[in-house]
Amino acid sequence: MATSSLYQFALEPLPEDDDARDQFIAHIDEQLASREALIPKIDRDSLTEGEKKLGDELVKLNEKLNVQLSVIRSDIQANLSELKVKKQTGRRYENPYDGPTADGVFFDKRGV
Repeated sequence: MATSSLYQFALEPLPEDDDARDQFIAHIDEQLASREALIPKIDRDSLTEGEKKLGDELVKLNEKLNVQLSVIRSDIQANLSELKVKKQTGRRYENPYDGPTADGVFFDKRGV
């Protein structure tokens, strides 16, 4: 089943390496796309009782999958915000006099 294999894959921790992380996200995208293509093919009118029970289990598993995908998304967002802060800190280090100062502005009263 596509949903259960996607859920098992989503339970794996997010890789630290950038290339591995990109492959991890690409694999999740591929599995979501293939699962999305299968959903319209289900003929809901001709389902047997066993298939309906299996469908109920899939709905419950899908809820768990949504929670896990939300965790992965929040991890990625946290990493992106961390990267943004690192970039800003690096720019401030390279050019410390660019932008507003932390202490405010100094006015020389004697020159005016």
